[in-house]
Amino acid sequence: MKTIVIPAAGLGSRLSSFTKNYSKAMCTLGPKPIISYIIDKFENDDEIIILLGYKGDLLKQVVQACHPTKNITFVEVDNFEGPGSGLGYSLHCAYDLLQKPFIFWSCDTVLPAFDVNNVSYDDNWAVCANFVDECFNEYRHFKLNRDKYVVDILPKDVQFKDGILPYVGVAFIKDYKDFWAAYNMNKDAFIKDGETFGLRVLKSLRGYETANWLDMGNKVKFEYWKKIYNEQMDATILEKPDEAIWFIDDRVIKFHISEKFIADRVKRFKTMLCDKQKANNVKLPYLLSWSKNTYVYKMAPGVIASKVITTNMLSDILKRCLDVDELVLEDETRYEIYDDFYRNKTLSRITKYCTEYTDIDDPCYINGIYCYPATEIVKAINWTALAKNGVFTNNYHGDFHLENILVNNKDYILLDIRQNFGKTMIGDVYYDIAKMWHSFIVNHEMVKNELFTVENEDANHIKIDIHRTFIDTECEKALVNWLEKSNIFDKGQAELLTAIIFLNIAACHVYPYSKFLFNLGKLMINNFYNNTNNKKYFV
Repeated sequence: MKTIVIPAAGLGSRLSSFTKNYSKAMCTLGPKPIISYIIDKFENDDEIIILLGYKGDLLKQVVQACHPTKNITFVEVDNFEGPGSGLGYSLHCAYDLLQKPFIFWSCDTVLPAFDVNNVSYDDNWAVCANFVDECFNEYRHFKLNRDKYVVDILPKDVQFKDGILPYVGVAFIKDYKDFWAAYNMNKDAFIKDGETFGLRVLKSLRGYETANWLDMGNKVKFEYWKKIYNEQMDATILEKPDEAIWFIDDRVIKFHISEKFIADRVKRFKTMLCDKQKANNVKLPYLLSWSKNTYVYKMAPGVIASKVITTNMLSDILKRCLDVDELVLEDETRYEIYDDFYRNKTLSRITKYCTEYTDIDDPCYINGIYCYPATEIVKAINWTALAKNGVFTNNYHGDFHLENILVNNKDYILLDIRQNFGKTMIGDVYYDIAKMWHSFIVNHEMVKNELFTVENEDANHIKIDIHRTFIDTECEKALVNWLEKSNIFDKGQAELLTAIIFLNIAACHVYPYSKFLFNLGKLMINNFYNNTNNKKYFV
């Protein structure tokens, strides 16, 4: 049985925006968080010790959700920033648990090809990279002799040359008593330098070399490897700064920084579907567990609808999934829902977008079309009339687009349902229709592959574009045709709310996609406003 310590108490400042809301060990790399690539290298009976500090409670929940069968102990680091803090201090917080040989593994080090079962545990060792990299002056270097033993530990900013290799932050300390003696020898230096100060005093330290090292603490490298890993995934997940979704074994783990988000989502899991939807073979995945900031469901069989969609399938999805129990509401309740969820939220999201991305909602030209400020048009919408026409239900999806629908024979399995509809659990079916419409305009696969552009030709002229598939345009025509023939839904209202959705979600995504979404929504709502046939939707 091995003992592994993973220090994850630090602020992760090198990753800046990625660690604003959570620990760098939680940052997503492809299908799972960074720390999972480390944990998955070890057996269930191996002892894994994780040092918690910054956003420690969130990391603890995520690890428990992602790895429920692993033998993991969490140690709280009481001082993880400011005077007296440091990697060495964090390590010493686990002193009592590390009175035996142990592996030290930095939480931002991913070694895809390193086999922990194919190294010797008869001696101390450390892992070094054996390739040249432009960032190697950021790391400590070890000097190896011909027998591949470390003869010197060098500071950062050392030039790469034969026998001097960068240390990747993974080491095995067999002579743990000597290692800890270094702490008593010079506590300040141990706290500052961390495990490398203890490695200096070991009588022998073998060097293992690797050509496959991913430093996830370096922002440039992290963004590069994120792109590579995302391209290898079947699922298309768009990055959001406050939530994540991961795929581990046969389970899907959803994380959000808001406890209310998770609590409401779990509640809707249990109550969302009505009997008509169930009879139509509309289903939800099986919910396995949840905590304050995570929930876990069993991975459902099937293929994402966006991969197999046809116009006939779209008609079937609309018919079966939107067959809901409609609620009869007082006019005042309708007004409150529309005012809160559509009008006020959209205005606040526009403000949030402009603040976070230092943009201005001024008059401008987008794709050559003169556009009024989106805020002015949103305020001019006749929300009372729209609310009167709303179709309200408890059985809405809330993020009803093709990436959130699995097709499994005759079943439609709905993924990533919305947790609430603003201040209420009652939702509007128009929102589901508008979300579906939005998915034909902005295909997530195109966003994932960066097949969209947004650029300023000058201060007042913006150009946007996105690649669209033939089937997307055909499905959009089919959706419009379905709305025009509907005795329940109004095409104009659905079209207007689709533009509202793009304005609404811009602040929830990362740049430059956020800027693309905002300008797309602004262009669409201006085009709708300028159409003389749509004057009835405004006051």
